[in-house]
Amino acid sequence: MNNTQTGFTSNRRAIVAMLLGTMASVVITTDGMAQDKYPSRPLSIVVPFGPGSSSDIGVRQLSAKMQPRFGQPMIVENRAGAGTTIGAAYVAKAKPDGYTIMYGSTSSLGTAPGMVKGLSYDPIRDFSGITLTGEQYFALLTRGEFKSLSFPQFLDRMRQSPENFAVGGQSASYQTLNKMMTDAAKLNQVYVPYAEAGRMMNDLWGGRLGGAMVPLNLALPTLKSGQGHIAALSSAERLPSLPSTPTMTETLPGVQINSWTGYFAPAKTPRPVINTLYAHISETVKDPEVMKRNEDGGRPLFLTPEETDAYVRKEVPRWTALLKAAGIEPE
Repeated sequence: MNNTQTGFTSNRRAIVAMLLGTMASVVITTDGMAQDKYPSRPLSIVVPFGPGSSSDIGVRQLSAKMQPRFGQPMIVENRAGAGTTIGAAYVAKAKPDGYTIMYGSTSSLGTAPGMVKGLSYDPIRDFSGITLTGEQYFALLTRGEFKSLSFPQFLDRMRQSPENFAVGGQSASYQTLNKMMTDAAKLNQVYVPYAEAGRMMNDLWGGRLGGAMVPLNLALPTLKSGQGHIAALSSAERLPSLPSTPTMTETLPGVQINSWTGYFAPAKTPRPVINTLYAHISETVKDPEVMKRNEDGGRPLFLTPEETDAYVRKEVPRWTALLKAAGIEPE
C-alpha cells in the first residue's frame, strides 16, 4: 500500500470515528427523524411561586442535587401569580420536549378547577405526571398555654367560647379543613382569612385567635421554642416524627386532608423523556438531606409517572367537591 492509499485509509477511519461519535448523541425517532439525545441542553423548572418562598427554596436545593445526574444546567424559573395558575398555564402550553417542566402542587392542579372560572388549562388533559415527591400535612396550631389540653378538650373550649377561639388560615385549603372540622365537631367559631402569615401568627400569639391552620413545617419551629402547640394534625395517621401528636380524624372521623407536590411536564411529552426525568428526580429525592426536609412537613413519595397521573385524576374531583362543600365558589 502506497502513502496515498495509507493517507486515504487513515482519513476514512477518522471520518467514521467522528460519525460514530456524533451518532452516540443522536436518537432516531419513530418517524425516522434524528434528534439530540435527551437532555442535550439546559432544563427549565417552572415554579409557580415567588422567589424566596419555601417551595422556591426547596426546588433550587433539589435542582442543585439533580444537575450532575442530568449533566445539564437546571434553571429555576419563577412564574408566580393568580394562585399558582400563571405558571401552570405557561407550562401547559410549552413545547412537550422535556426541557420545560413544572414543580406542581395541590393549588396549581388540584384546587384550581374549583376556584378559577374559565381556567385556561385542564390539570388532567394538559399535563403528564413525572413523579409526586411528597405529601404535606396541616396542623391546628395553638399557643403553648393550651399544651395540657387534649384535642377533644380543645374542641370543647372552642364550643363553649367561640368568640375567643376564631381560627385563622391563609388559603382555600385551610378554609376547607376548618369547615370540615367545625361541621364534624358542631362548632360555631369564626374562620379568619389572612393574606400574610406574619400577621396571622402575631394575632395567634397575641391571643386574638384561638388557633391557626398552618403547614406542619411552619408549626414545627414553634414547638421547639415552646411558644406553640399542635392540637392535631390533618394526616390520616400519626406521623413517626410526631408519635404523640393526635390526628383530627381520631376524634372527628373523616376529617383529614393533605397537600402534595411533584413534577409535571406538558402533555404529549415523549414517554422515554418522562422516564428519564422520573429516574433522575426520584433518585435525587432519596437523598438523605432531601428526605429529612420532606419528612419535616409530611412524608416523601416516590410515585411513578403512571401513579402520578392516577393520583391527580382522583384529586381534581375530590377537591372540587370539598371546596364546594366549604362554600368556596370559583372566581
